Amino acid sequence: MGTVEVAGDGVALLYGAIILLVLSWIIFSMRIGVRMWRKALGTDDYLMFFGIILFSVTAALCIVCSHYGSGQFARELPPPTIAKGVKLFYVAEYFYAVSATIIKISVAVTLLRIADSRPPFKWTLWGIIGATVVAALVFCVGIANICHPVNTLWGESNGKCNLQLNTDVSLFFSAIEIVTDFSLSIMPAILLWNVQMKSKVKASVAVMLALASFASCATIVRLKYLTLYSDPGEFMYGTGKIGFWSLTEEGIGIIASSLPALRPLLSLRISITTSSNTAVASGNAYPPASHSRQRTSRSDIIMDTFQNLGENDVDHSDGDSQKNIIKETKYTVTSTPIHGKQSQEIWGYKNSSRV
Repeated sequence: MGTVEVAGDGVALLYGAIILLVLSWIIFSMRIGVRMWRKALGTDDYLMFFGIILFSVTAALCIVCSHYGSGQFARELPPPTIAKGVKLFYVAEYFYAVSATIIKISVAVTLLRIADSRPPFKWTLWGIIGATVVAALVFCVGIANICHPVNTLWGESNGKCNLQLNTDVSLFFSAIEIVTDFSLSIMPAILLWNVQMKSKVKASVAVMLALASFASCATIVRLKYLTLYSDPGEFMYGTGKIGFWSLTEEGIGIIASSLPALRPLLSLRISITTSSNTAVASGNAYPPASHSRQRTSRSDIIMDTFQNLGENDVDHSDGDSQKNIIKETKYTVTSTPIHGKQSQEIWGYKNSSRV
């Protein structure tokens, strides 16, 4: 098969791809579960689903590339292995570009659901979507014209290649990625600034979404290694670092954009009380010192609801000693303005209320 032992930067690429794949699928699955529970499944979730599918293909190709010499120097690899590795990574570049674009569009669509009533934010988000799509098109068209014919890149034909073009379009795509990443990570804090929710809740949303800025940091680091594309003799060596930071950018993006949807899980409270039987026996000469009592309780799972205790929850065995311990309390709930209610439902928060 021409595979070689994973070594050099290929080790980081291999394990990084596996870890990011597992974490992203776990967090995304939890996101979908919570959205379905809250009945808030939307277009952004479907877009993220396609994004994570394409990300999975990209990660799988990078894992295979690590077994074909990714991150290793040409002197350590046989020519057939290099040819196979270059071909696989070239295909992975297309999946990377489309996946990154769809992931960012998903985040932007989520924010559009909040900013729908505020035109300036709305048009800014549409501008981000447009810039991301244009950057992806330029990238895909650019790398499609690296070589004529394209299979010259991995040695199946004799033609001309311009690997500097690969570097140039990659730099352009990365520059747009950095701008859009930072914009999408900052905008949630601005959008939620005037929403009527507790300050702690606002802070937690902003912090979770600010994690998306780490994806921008990964893209910035990736810029440093894009010049490695320009060396035709060491293409596989460059794919180790470039592939690792590309996957880190997308994987962190999926995780960070899915975390806010998991916020309702923090409001789940589970209290479990075991039942016990107590009996006291007495001698023959005297009456029993106490009657046998059985205290029963139930296991309750409270999910953002107020529970009223009924007659069946009261143990009447103690007679009057238990009267008036449990009393009825009335709650008055006031709703928030429509934009606050909408944004909190999207991110999975309860509407603010006063009791």
